[in-house]
Amino acid sequence: MIMKLKQNIAKSNKGFTLQDVAIAVIAIMAFAGTIGSIFLSIYQLQADTIIDSSATLYMVQIMERIDKVGYDELTEETMETQIAKMRSDFHIPELFGIALELIPYGEDDLLKTVKLTLTYTPKNEPKSIVVERVKVREL
Repeated sequence: MIMKLKQNIAKSNKGFTLQDVAIAVIAIMAFAGTIGSIFLSIYQLQADTIIDSSATLYMVQIMERIDKVGYDELTEETMETQIAKMRSDFHIPELFGIALELIPYGEDDLLKTVKLTLTYTPKNEPKSIVVERVKVREL
């Protein structure tokens, strides 16, 4: 009796059974889906971060260029040409919408607020960054 028990134990430890393989495949499939979804979310987060950082970089470049432009040169009539020039100089894609708005700052013609709005649509979610800066007439 003891000899038969030893033979049964020895036989079951000789190799993989179909049950062992099926359990291993099911476990691997369960974890592969989880790992795949983690990789996908990491990739999407990285892509969103790259787009947001590019938009911020374009905002900084445009505002620095506006600082270099003289007070009298920055008018409603010259806005479209300024935007087109900045778009070509900084290689800003058409994906990003640029809107410049001049707002008078008080009664005197000494100050005006420049409002820059950059809009873009990653993953069908419209986003916009708005920056305002005061432009001073140099006397």
